[in-house]
Amino acid sequence: MGRFRIEERIGSGGMGTVYRAFDERLQRAVAVKEIETAGAERVLREAQAAARLNHPAIVTLYELGERDGHALLVSELVEGQTLDRASRDGAVSDRDVARIGSDLCEALAHAHGRGVVHRDVKPQNAIVRPFDASGRRAKLMDFGIAAVAGAPALTVTGEVVGTLAYMAPEQAEGELAGPEADVYSLALTLYEAWAGEHPVACRTPAQTARRIGQLVPSLAELRPDLPAPLVTQIDACLDADPRNRPSLDRVQRVLDRTALELDDECAVPSPEGDEGFVPPRSMARVLALVAAGVGLAALAGPVGAPGAAAIAALLLLPALVLAAHPAHALLPLAAIPLGAIGALAAAPVLIALIVERTRQRLLLGGLCFSAYLAGAIGLGAGTRLDIAPSVPDGWQHSAQLTLTDVVVPLFEPAALLGVAVLASATAVLGLLLRAHPALALVGAMVWSAAVAGALEVVGNGAQGPNVSVVVAAAGVAVAIEAARRQRQRAPRPQPLASARPALHSG
Repeated sequence: MGRFRIEERIGSGGMGTVYRAFDERLQRAVAVKEIETAGAERVLREAQAAARLNHPAIVTLYELGERDGHALLVSELVEGQTLDRASRDGAVSDRDVARIGSDLCEALAHAHGRGVVHRDVKPQNAIVRPFDASGRRAKLMDFGIAAVAGAPALTVTGEVVGTLAYMAPEQAEGELAGPEADVYSLALTLYEAWAGEHPVACRTPAQTARRIGQLVPSLAELRPDLPAPLVTQIDACLDADPRNRPSLDRVQRVLDRTALELDDECAVPSPEGDEGFVPPRSMARVLALVAAGVGLAALAGPVGAPGAAAIAALLLLPALVLAAHPAHALLPLAAIPLGAIGALAAAPVLIALIVERTRQRLLLGGLCFSAYLAGAIGLGAGTRLDIAPSVPDGWQHSAQLTLTDVVVPLFEPAALLGVAVLASATAVLGLLLRAHPALALVGAMVWSAAVAGALEVVGNGAQGPNVSVVVAAAGVAVAIEAARRQRQRAPRPQPLASARPALHSG
């Protein structure tokens, strides 16, 4: 075109090949897409659609040209990763996905307001990048099959355009795809990012086509720890009837409102079938398990304490495998000193404040009681609550003594009741902390009394009377959570910690 110098090929897709280029006239890097598979009319449609749009969350189109019979679209060069790649690389968290979804809602609302329906919203068309000055995290690209309101249709009746696995039912049937189709595709995109699997895609296109329009399993089945309003909204967007889907504005409000409740430390589940690559956070878990295995083996072998190794494995390994962060596996051990001073009910407060997901709160809260009881039996750190007899000296060096005098009492009915009390208490407090600070404070006071009362029926009730410590701990937790939310209201302008930059363009 007389002004763009091609530098390297950076990607390809169904519509053509994308190159990094340099604009000699304006002295800037750009992306050039060479359209090889579509007719001139469809390329013109893409340019007309994109030319109507001017939004920070949409890739900007600069110019249209031609070379050797192939159309060329020159657009903004965007640094970042596609959402599907970022998810596989462990570069986005639950909260990141909500913020990305909010940006895409803005982009689509802008397009719909100008008569443009994208019709191909999918993870591969959403670019995840560092925060910009406005706090936005994502850009939507490739309006190559967008339908422009008022323009004549370029497809024959019944022709299906788009990516099959992300199509709304009406679009897959060849019917007119309106803004509601983009809402459906956006919800599938977010569902896949949070759940780590696609609820519609199958091994073959024919199988996928048969699934389209059928009832989609609720996101809650795969991610019960996500906030209920968020799950309800995503499920509503996946209704087969477009008239029942919520508006983009409503979806964005729910995403923004629940974002602060979502985990911001752990990567979203990696999509199934992505073998051969371990996300950085998963690598940390693997290293922690290896280190724990080596330590336990040394404790059981050279140190000569197989009993102590067995108890440590019982308390640490389940949490190392299932907790979001390996360091969280150590949290239940705090119950040993807390229980020794009669403040066992403060242990759930610590876990509810640090751990985000409900299932993990249940696990770690239950392990708190087991850790406390094991410490009381084996180390004399606190009362045994009349659940277990005293253990002979040197039990650490005898696997048999450990099994009969330490492990078996951990599964007595009274001990299991204690596990249930602390597990449920931790999960309930985590939910209370999501409420408005005033309501959370009142709820925390009621919670403290209820937990103390429940612990009074466990064993001899020795861990129940000290309510004041629990009340104080719960109140501090509410204050810390309120301060944390206040700090997080403004978007943080920082890059993804584990993203590997790439260049993409619409």
